[in-house]
Amino acid sequence: MSVRFLTAFLKSSGENGIVMLESGGEQKTVLVDRKALMALGSPPRADETRLQENVRLLCDIAEAKLLNSLALGQSIRISEADVTNWKRHH
Repeated sequence: MSVRFLTAFLKSSGENGIVMLESGGEQKTVLVDRKALMALGSPPRADETRLQENVRLLCDIAEAKLLNSLALGQSIRISEADVTNWKRHH
């Protein structure tokens, strides 16, 4: 199963990032929480630039969750722990 990136944006509240993917002919919504955005780099920031700079990494994490059946039929959530674990193992 492969995923195709569609778009990414920061919610107007600034609390979460949204990444839209297509997988298996279905659109998937990936919710990236604020702490996950801050864990993506140094200095910690949760802004549109940080989100856009890390779209590939976020897509990779989301794809791994899909392959592990952690997100069947629902939106995918990426937490600070997901980012930290991914960076540690890749």
